[in-house]
Amino acid sequence: MNVISKKARPSVRADFVPADGYVSPEIVQLEKDKLWPRVWLIAAREQQLKQPGDFVRFDIADESIVILRNRESALRAYYNVCQHRGRRLVDAESGNLGSQFICRFHAWRYDLEGVPTYIRNKEDWENCENFSESALSLKRVRVDTWAGWIWITMDPDIEDLASYLDPIPKLYKNYEFEDCRIGWYKTVVTPCNWKTVMDAFNEGYHAEGTHPQMAKYGGTNMRQPAVAVGRHTCIQVNRNDTSTEGSVLRQSSRDLRVHLFAIGRELQGSLHALYTEHFVAAAKRLEQELSETSSPSEVMQSFKRFHQEEMERVGAKWPSITDVEVNEAGGTWHIFPNTIVLSAFDGALWYRARPNGNDPDSCLFDIWWLGRYAEGKEPPLQHDLYENPSEFSGQNPFLEQDFGNLGSVQLGMKSRGFSGGRTSPVQEVAVSHLHDVLYDYIFDDARTWYRRN
Repeated sequence: MNVISKKARPSVRADFVPADGYVSPEIVQLEKDKLWPRVWLIAAREQQLKQPGDFVRFDIADESIVILRNRESALRAYYNVCQHRGRRLVDAESGNLGSQFICRFHAWRYDLEGVPTYIRNKEDWENCENFSESALSLKRVRVDTWAGWIWITMDPDIEDLASYLDPIPKLYKNYEFEDCRIGWYKTVVTPCNWKTVMDAFNEGYHAEGTHPQMAKYGGTNMRQPAVAVGRHTCIQVNRNDTSTEGSVLRQSSRDLRVHLFAIGRELQGSLHALYTEHFVAAAKRLEQELSETSSPSEVMQSFKRFHQEEMERVGAKWPSITDVEVNEAGGTWHIFPNTIVLSAFDGALWYRARPNGNDPDSCLFDIWWLGRYAEGKEPPLQHDLYENPSEFSGQNPFLEQDFGNLGSVQLGMKSRGFSGGRTSPVQEVAVSHLHDVLYDYIFDDARTWYRRN
């Protein structure tokens, strides 16, 4: 294995990603120094901060950020560190601060604007230089929102969030993700690099080997090209040609009504996301209300109408998305560096991967299902943490198939017999592009090239 240095940028091609980036401790340190402080990152859902004083702690590499609502319900974000002796101010993952931070070490206090309000024996510092309110206030972190997410950045000079995400907010403008609520939220400590997770969920090429049960629905036969757009990438899926989420219109020898119901029931029971009870109920109505001689276009038009009716029947809001907008949005977006979103009429499946300390062979994999619920009918907020994939067993059969690969991939990349991944330059563009952009950040400091002015 080559020793990585600041002058040794690994060479990425469309058909090759070197193994060093997954297993090198030096890359972990470079990411700490030059990646994580220079990008916009998802930190929490707005749903988690309802009242003044509500907070969420977000950790990334060695940094810890506290995001809260102040007394006027505006969002604030601060480095999670007392200015006295460096103790983290907040240990809990979330909660309510009341009206102030209180350091458990020496009882210094700060209001929700980060201003110190109590310093024990403050007179001791009477003649000390720079012992002022501004010098002692908590250090602010930039914060913004999109799609119901709270985003933070430690870079004071980075472009605004909308520019950073461009063109994704424009493509998703009518998906109304901000109206979605957390259906479930799970974090799995995973024995692989965070980029190994991103790569695994950044392409559909793995379906035949990883999800063989989908073959009977045509779901392993799709060829899914991907494109790079600035920092980000998109898996392109023409859903007018392949139905709501899979290759169903190609199944000309099958009864499309039966096919939609079968795939919906399969994935509702195994993935617990994207394909909801509304999807299944709508598909069931197809057999009851349409003839088996109905054309594929008639089936799909009726299915969309039934789907909307089933959601609205329980008080959930149907998003105002046109078929043209669905196709323009594509299938799956990777938002650089560590977020992936899979969209549907019923909501969105959202992934985030983060390093776990200094270990290149471990990461925190966060998974959210964001569903559309009637007002006040969303499940109670709950965050489930699993210390390893074995603990996750039984939670999500579909995702467990993916987890079955991750540790073995990480081990394989350490082999003397493996120099790097031979990525498909058509279907695995997102994999090679992630690493290419990453190396632009940590070796060439070329992040400004990706600004879309």
